[in-house]
Amino acid sequence: MPTIVENSTYATFVNVFTCTPADQDEVVRINAEIIDRVAVGRPGFISASIHRSTDGTRVFNYLQWETPEHLAHMQRSPEFSQVARQLAGLIQFEPHQCEVVHVGETAAPS
Repeated sequence: MPTIVENSTYATFVNVFTCTPADQDEVVRINAEIIDRVAVGRPGFISASIHRSTDGTRVFNYLQWETPEHLAHMQRSPEFSQVARQLAGLIQFEPHQCEVVHVGETAAPS
């Protein structure tokens, strides 16, 4: 489970995949396959979560890696290329490296 903290030492990425509503389930499935089959267990991997927009036009993934280089190394792997090829023609892709600057939380019940 991702732990989101301000000013963390790890690298955070938010990727936006724009798709048609008819393709959204497939884009989610491919992202999950990349996480489960390629990313989990690789050096530097911390966590990933996938989110879908309720209008069917976007899929977001929130990634945490120890460094950007760890993510880049995974993305250069043959395993990643094999799965990511399935996204061709389904999406427009916007990758973003981010800094977590604020986290609001509800206080734990007493």
